[in-house]
Amino acid sequence: MKFKFIYPMLAAIALSACSKPDSNALYQELKSTDKLVFASMAISKTATMESPEIILLGKRVAVYSYNTYMQAYIDLSQLQPSDIVYNDDNHTVQISLPAVQTELAGRDMQMHRVYENVGLLRPDLDSKERAQIKEKANASLQREVATNPAFRNHLIDAAQRKARQYFESLVEPTGYTPVITFKTDAK
Repeated sequence: MKFKFIYPMLAAIALSACSKPDSNALYQELKSTDKLVFASMAISKTATMESPEIILLGKRVAVYSYNTYMQAYIDLSQLQPSDIVYNDDNHTVQISLPAVQTELAGRDMQMHRVYENVGLLRPDLDSKERAQIKEKANASLQREVATNPAFRNHLIDAAQRKARQYFESLVEPTGYTPVITFKTDAK
């Protein structure tokens, strides 16, 4: 994934060596980058399980935690040639980027035990029960992320800020001032 940053940088160097930047060259380099991740975050989720108490056997209580990862990216394969417009009169380049997208990008394989209390005569939690706890918690997390825009909005803001910085550093060496905008999300 680190190599995806090198190609646009090489395009910037090539463009800065030319007297007039070639918008098609910049377009081709950016489009070939495909998906460029600009922000990510870990979301901690706590999963709990409490079995009903059975007289003389006791009850089982378990609390586990794990991280789920969410990222914000720009799909540069959606970029069109008309999205990069150079203005030679005022030395600006208008770049209209695709909307920032977010996605859940994975989760920890192992859960971390926060608390576990098992009655003396009750069996410990087995791997199947822990997997069920994790799946229930994951379904709950997905509903929470879908209904609470705070996660998505936070990542989109961070990604847009970083994307602006990235494209400014890419274009400014050519002597042009970038004007970065983002298309609205069609969802």
